[in-house]
Amino acid sequence: MRATGVHEILELHELLMLKNVCLAKSKVMQTMATDPELQSLIRQDIETTQQQIVDLQSLLS
Repeated sequence: MRATGVHEILELHELLMLKNVCLAKSKVMQTMATDPELQSLIRQDIETTQQQIVDLQSLLS
């Protein structure tokens, strides 16, 4: 595996923070959505974002 540069680590941290904000926003939006189809889409987004967060965390550890 190649060594990761400092700037790459900072980029990963930025992406991780962005994904955390997106996850929080989606969770709030899910509570406000009344349409079942929209709720389903938001649920899918939450699951995808949670997996992306896990993937980013594994790259940083």
